[in-house]
Amino acid sequence: MAVLIRRDCRVLCAAMHDAEPGDVYVDDNVSYHLSAVAHVLVSEPMHLPEGVGRGGHAKHGQWWWATDVPDDVVVDRWWED
Repeated sequence: MAVLIRRDCRVLCAAMHDAEPGDVYVDDNVSYHLSAVAHVLVSEPMHLPEGVGRGGHAKHGQWWWATDVPDDVVVDRWWED
């Protein structure tokens, strides 16, 4: 689950978004640690019902730093289950 960090600071799924000039590529090992181990990089569940959050990760492919999540995002807190 490699990610791209855009110049505007958005963090995007590298599998769902084409790279653009200026993107920083973060490989699988680092992005895995940031999300699955440290929980500092978060996203929504893969799928959400229409009208809930931003529609799920499969719809937008975006990640957020855990300290900077927009109010309309439903964070997937799978590690709390």
